[in-house]
Amino acid sequence: MIMNKAAKNLMVLTFILLSAVFLVGNVHALKVSPNSITVQSNAVSYFNFTFYNNQNTTQNISLNVGRASIIYSGYFDSIGAFPQYFQLSPGQTKTVLFSFESKDVFFSFPITLQIPYSANGISDYFNISTAIIPITKTSIYLYSINSSKSFYPYNTIYFQVNVMNSLGQTGLILPFVYNLSSQGKLVYTASKNEVIGNLGLNAFNFTIPINTLNYLLSPGKYNISVYTNYNKNSSALYFPVTILAYYKPIISKASSFNIFGGSASITIKNEGNIPVNKSALALAISGFNSLFLTGKSSSNGSAVLANNSIEPSISSLLPGQSITLQYSVSYYSIYLIILIIILAFIIFLYFNKKVVFKKEVIEHRAVEGFIDVKIALRLKNVSRKKIYGIELEDEIPPNSLKIAKAGQKEGKITKHGSKMLISWKEEELNPNDEIIVMYEVKSKIGIVGNFELEKASVKFDFNGKNYRKGSNSLILHIKT
Repeated sequence: MIMNKAAKNLMVLTFILLSAVFLVGNVHALKVSPNSITVQSNAVSYFNFTFYNNQNTTQNISLNVGRASIIYSGYFDSIGAFPQYFQLSPGQTKTVLFSFESKDVFFSFPITLQIPYSANGISDYFNISTAIIPITKTSIYLYSINSSKSFYPYNTIYFQVNVMNSLGQTGLILPFVYNLSSQGKLVYTASKNEVIGNLGLNAFNFTIPINTLNYLLSPGKYNISVYTNYNKNSSALYFPVTILAYYKPIISKASSFNIFGGSASITIKNEGNIPVNKSALALAISGFNSLFLTGKSSSNGSAVLANNSIEPSISSLLPGQSITLQYSVSYYSIYLIILIIILAFIIFLYFNKKVVFKKEVIEHRAVEGFIDVKIALRLKNVSRKKIYGIELEDEIPPNSLKIAKAGQKEGKITKHGSKMLISWKEEELNPNDEIIVMYEVKSKIGIVGNFELEKASVKFDFNGKNYRKGSNSLILHIKT
C-alpha cells in the first residue's frame, strides 16, 4: 500500500514534535552553580559546586571530568570531581568538590569550560566561565586596549581598556588618566575612576570627543595613552591611531542685481583638517558683468580678476579659516552710452536736415453734407545749399466735387488710376527760403465723423542726388 503525501508529512511532523519534547525534557537536567571561577596558573584550585535536580524525575548523574581534562589539556593537567557518581531526587541538591590543576598559562579573557555529564544515560554538559591568572602577579595592571585604527576629526574616539585583577579582591576604585597626543604634543587629556568588579579581566570603556575640540586635528599619526596607579603599582599602555584627511569647504552665496547694477559674494569656510586649494576659492563673474566691474574685494588677501572669476591672492585656505569674495557692477555706463548715441543721432539729423515739409489745413467748413477745405503745403530749405528740381505732389481727398486754385501758384491736376493728384514744380530754392502752395476742394461727406487727408510728398535734387520726403497726414473731425 502506497502512503499518500499528506500522511507522510503528518508522520514526519509528529516525529519532529516528539523528538523536540524528548530533548526539551532532558537537556540541562541539572542546574549548576557557580557559573564562573578564577583559578591560579600552575597550581591546583578547589571549588564546591552545587547540583540541583530541576526535573520531575529522579536523575542518576555521572560526571565525565576525564573527558574535560582531555579537551582542555592545553590549560589543565587534570580536572577532578568527588563524587563523580550520585543520584538526585526531584528538587534535591548535591555538593561536589572540584579540583583544577592548571598549567603555567595565562589566559586574559575568561574561557568557557564545558563539563560533560550524563543524566539517566543521556549526555549533557554545563558551562563554567574560567579566568586563569598568573600566580606570580598579585596586582592590578592594564592588560590591553581595543579601538578602531583610524578616525575623522568630526568623530568621537571610543576605546576599551582591559584591566587584569590578580589581587583576589573586588570593589576596588581604580584611577585612570588617558591622553591623546601627537609628536609629544598633548592634544586631549581626561581622568576617570572605575570600580574593579571582577577577578581576572575587567573591561572599561572610554571616549575622547575630538569633535568638540576648539580646533581641528591635522591628519596624521596620534597616540592614545592610558595610565593607572594602585597601591604604588603603576601601569601604562599606548595605542596608535590615525586621524584621516578631511576635506570640507562650506560655501554660501548671495547676489542682488537690478537694471542699474548690483553685487555678488561668496563665503567659503574650511571645516576640514587640510587646506583648501586656491583653485576652489573663486567667485564666478560673467563676461558681461566683467565689462562693468566697479569693485572687488577679498576678506583674506587681495582680490584679482582672472579666468572670468574673482580669486584671492592667498595660495590656500587653512583649516578653520574662512574667506569672503565680493564684486559689484554698475550699468549706468550702458545708459550713458545709449544717451550719447541718441544725442549724436539727433545732432546728426539736425545738421543733416535738408528741408522741412508740412501739410496744413488753412480753413474748413462743413455744410449740408459737404465740406470745403483749404489746404497748404509748406516747403522750407533748411540746408546751407540750394535745392533744385523741386516737385510737390498731394493726393486729392476722395469724393471731391470741386478743386479750386488758392494762393499765387496753381497746381496741375492729374489722374493716376482711381486717384487724383495735384502737383507743383519749382526750379530751385535758396537756403532758408520757403515755398507755400495751396488749393481748395469741396467734398461730399458720407457720415459725420473723421475726414482723413493723406500725406503729401516732395522730390528734389541736393548736391547732385535725388531725395524724396513725405509730409505729415491730417485728420479733420466733422461734427455737423
